[in-house]
Amino acid sequence: MAVASMKLIFISAVFIILFTNPCIGLFNCPTQESQALLSFKAALNISNGILRSWVNGTDCCSMWDGISCDILTKHVERVNLSAYHVEQGVQSGIISDSFCNLPFLKYLNLRNIGLTGTIPSCLGNLSSLQYLHFKNNSLRGTVPPVICQLTNLTFLDVSYNQLSGMVPPCLQNLSLLKLLGLSINKFHGSLQLTGLSSLEQLYARNFSLDKNITSSQIALPSSVKILWLSSITISDTLFYNLAELKFLVLSYCMLNISTTWIPLFQLAGLDLSSCRIGDQIPQWLFTQYSLQRLTLASDNIVGEIPSLLWENNPQLYLFNLSGNHLFGSLIVPTRSIHWLTLLDVSRNALTGPIPSAWPPYLQLLMVNDNSLTGNIPPSLCNLIYLEKLDLSDNKLNGSIPPCFANYKLIQVLNLGDNSFEGSMPHGLCSSSLIVRNNKLSGAFPPSIINCKTLQVLDIGHNKFTGDIPWPVGNLSAIQVLMMKDNSFRGSIPSEFVHLKQLQILDLSSNNISGFIPHTITSLQAMAVAKEEGHMLSTQLNPFHAIVKPKGLRSYSELGPFDTFITDVRSHDELDMTVKGLELHYPYILSTLTGIDLSNNQLNGVIPIDFGKLKGLKFLNLSMNNLSGVIPPSFGDMTQLESLDFSSNRFYGNIPAELQSLTSLECLNVSNNNLSGSIPQGGQMITFDNMSYSGNPYLEGCPLPKNCSWPKFAPHLPSTNGLQDGNEDYRKHIPWYEIGLGLSHVAGFSCVMLVLAVTKKWRKRYFNRVDKILKFWFPSIRNKRLWGLILPKHQAKVCPEES
Repeated sequence: MAVASMKLIFISAVFIILFTNPCIGLFNCPTQESQALLSFKAALNISNGILRSWVNGTDCCSMWDGISCDILTKHVERVNLSAYHVEQGVQSGIISDSFCNLPFLKYLNLRNIGLTGTIPSCLGNLSSLQYLHFKNNSLRGTVPPVICQLTNLTFLDVSYNQLSGMVPPCLQNLSLLKLLGLSINKFHGSLQLTGLSSLEQLYARNFSLDKNITSSQIALPSSVKILWLSSITISDTLFYNLAELKFLVLSYCMLNISTTWIPLFQLAGLDLSSCRIGDQIPQWLFTQYSLQRLTLASDNIVGEIPSLLWENNPQLYLFNLSGNHLFGSLIVPTRSIHWLTLLDVSRNALTGPIPSAWPPYLQLLMVNDNSLTGNIPPSLCNLIYLEKLDLSDNKLNGSIPPCFANYKLIQVLNLGDNSFEGSMPHGLCSSSLIVRNNKLSGAFPPSIINCKTLQVLDIGHNKFTGDIPWPVGNLSAIQVLMMKDNSFRGSIPSEFVHLKQLQILDLSSNNISGFIPHTITSLQAMAVAKEEGHMLSTQLNPFHAIVKPKGLRSYSELGPFDTFITDVRSHDELDMTVKGLELHYPYILSTLTGIDLSNNQLNGVIPIDFGKLKGLKFLNLSMNNLSGVIPPSFGDMTQLESLDFSSNRFYGNIPAELQSLTSLECLNVSNNNLSGSIPQGGQMITFDNMSYSGNPYLEGCPLPKNCSWPKFAPHLPSTNGLQDGNEDYRKHIPWYEIGLGLSHVAGFSCVMLVLAVTKKWRKRYFNRVDKILKFWFPSIRNKRLWGLILPKHQAKVCPEES
């Protein structure tokens, strides 16, 4: 018996080795299927090597990334390339028909890999296919009706493409389909889906080009639990049979719902953002008692915060009322919403003090852009789980509580645009720290130097004094450093060279003196030219939910989180002087790079290799005591859009290399000692004389000195960003010449009118002209000159006056 058992174990081991070990190669991936995958790879143009493991002659089942096979037959069953997404806008290639040679394929995920072209019709032959995901590509054409042959399909998502035509009505044949994604395409026509008896999730945000589509053109099965629609007219008839509905998103929709309607469902999540529902909250909302996530942002709601919504939904942990017209005091019922983790009441008209009582598990609190007054209550320091706190743009005063330094998880702290006084608390640290436009004073906060995670620091428009400490160079993660409009003195630390990720530096309107350090030309993030970018933001993750409400199911069961939440990232704002104007950026793009050292007491020369900062877009060195020549290396800064050298002591010529700056929109070199001719190529000819004025030895157009342009030459529109087109046109019309010409015409007309009307003056005028002509031309003394214009009885020459 023991011997038989040993034989069985031995045979089983050999069997497993033969079937599963790729090194033996007896049962590897079928050649036909591996060649089909290689044909798909060959149709792609992907430079980052995401499919580099797909090598001919190797086993696709065990050695190729993204491929899974049946453990016994080795047939390819899963192709999942979603982990290898490409950058937005990159086109990698088409979906090859070779996929149709994978007859046992069950799972195909090609999400976000830059696909173009059309969906192959032959995919309808893959009868085993259960999962088909083409989201976030650039596919065109229609959804081929042969997709309806995939009767085993449970997941179909073609969202975020450029598909058009009608959604095939035969999709109703897919009785096993549980998720359907059609969002952000160019479909038209109705959406009849009542036959999808298993459908639980429908995502149809902006799926249609029809502007007047209504919910009457949409028919849904009663099994739907998650529904996302937008930009259509919604009536309550759409929901009559949706008793299972749990999550509903109707952003940017027009709601036409009866005031007496009582829905059959009890929602866990609702988003009605930007629906403009009017003064009052819909009455049917007060019949919901299971809400956990509620977003009513930008809905024109007027009045006080409705306490009944809090009281009816004790499991509420996400509440967004931002961008409305709410007034009155901010009162948070801590007992009824004990589990609240995100509260956004920003951009309203709330008044009064900040409440002293808060739910203990708050992670994100945004009350910015209101009219709250008073001091910050110390009880805010008890919110130990806070990741983002935004109190900006209110009327708060007093000092910043020292206990704010005790926050361990804080990533965004925005206290800007208030009236806080005193010094910065010791130990304050976050990824984004904004205290601009207050009345804070004292030296540069020394504890900030030890904040290794700091990415954005804005302490501008305060009353800070003292030197800029050299250890600022230790802030290795800093991307934005704003210190404008304070009273800092001393010199710019050469240690700034260590700020490898710095993209924006603003030290303007201080008392900084000395030279511009040569090391500033080695700022790496400004030396790289960037073509495309995303928002610089501190990515928050409030959804790891330190404590979840009792009985709350897992988030994967509740649906995707990004559907039911306002963007909670820190879109750091920025005020910067660009193109001669104080501009406000509501968020900072990763491509935005700039240096502003204006209105200080800097002297010396500009580092000769400043042109190494090829990614720089804005540079302002105006109103200093800088001298020397403008380095020709500026011609290498091909992405430069705004350049301001005004009100310094530069001399010499304007470098001809500046003509190569094709992106330059604003140039100001006025009020210096520049000389020579203004370069007449590239963008240089588009700037008006204000860009060059105040340089007595500078000549050439558009300055009047040695300008060879015709006075009525076609107008070249200025792109200095300071004036609109009409004002800029009027500025170049030669009003002086036109006025001079009109005055001559008016004067000549008056003289002719007098001569024509007054006989006596006419005779004296012509007599005087006769005398002058005969004096200078003796040969005509005996000739009658004006007989043609005098009447016959006056054709004789008038007697000479004594």
